[in-house]
Amino acid sequence: MEELVEEFHRSPPVLGFLCNLPGKGGYASRFVPASPACPPHADLERWRQHALDSRHGRVLLHAAGPSPHLNVWDPVTGERWELPPPPGVWNWLPGDWNAAVLCAASGGACDHLHCRGAPFLVVFVGSDAEQISLCTYSSEAGSWSEPIFAAPANPDGVESVYSVPAVLVGNSLYFNIGMRFSMLRYDLITRETSFIDHIPVKSIIHDRTEPMTMEDDGILVAVFNNYERLLLWSMEENPNGDAVWPQIRVIELKKLLPADAFPVYPNCFAFVRGVGIVVGTKNGLFVIDLKSDKVEMVCEGKIIQGVVPYC
Repeated sequence: MEELVEEFHRSPPVLGFLCNLPGKGGYASRFVPASPACPPHADLERWRQHALDSRHGRVLLHAAGPSPHLNVWDPVTGERWELPPPPGVWNWLPGDWNAAVLCAASGGACDHLHCRGAPFLVVFVGSDAEQISLCTYSSEAGSWSEPIFAAPANPDGVESVYSVPAVLVGNSLYFNIGMRFSMLRYDLITRETSFIDHIPVKSIIHDRTEPMTMEDDGILVAVFNNYERLLLWSMEENPNGDAVWPQIRVIELKKLLPADAFPVYPNCFAFVRGVGIVVGTKNGLFVIDLKSDKVEMVCEGKIIQGVVPYC
């Protein structure tokens, strides 16, 4: 699969984000534009599907139910591709798996600004009682690769795989792994895996973390502290090549959000490039501009089950 991966990743502008809200007959994703260039087909309610991930003009959807029933959707053209089940997957439960979608261009041939209609990849990560496995779907081949297996699962218990959007930095995807407060790194070129600890989070027990992509394509880890503060760390490498986590920001949500917006939802926040931090609350979604601290409500909704930036 190495030849399907692009060495050079540029970042197209964010057009908006998809928030998973209750609709007729179940949860469905709603598109919230961040720019006037709103995709004409950005309507998912009739499909009753969650948005899991989005990248390079494509959205990865999951139909209702615990097992992975995956589709890839292009909101601009309206095209949708239904994927076969990943190998060895039968009755996976939420928290057992996650997946990511990305362009499959190789050799620096794509700038990701006009790659709609080009081949894509879907990377699937699953966890069972013994190990974490990973496989890749190629739209060109129309099939999944044979699974590879990551480092042994946590010896103190089964690793959970959080269903939050993966982070793509360079040629590596990062998936949030729960019990060890860590990320699973998957190198798209070498197909090798490794674990990276969320070092700062170990002192903030039980608060959920989420990796996000920064403006400079670095990795940002965010965590809610007592549901009133949003703590941000960036990942850097020390001279030995180990990950270190300097804290870069503390956002006092109590000072910025309306008093009646609380509680905030720890499973519903994201960094939207060029827009700011999106935070889900009991009243809806708010965007916080990190430069000016300006706050704007962009979507109303009492129950929000995640937000996925779209570009």
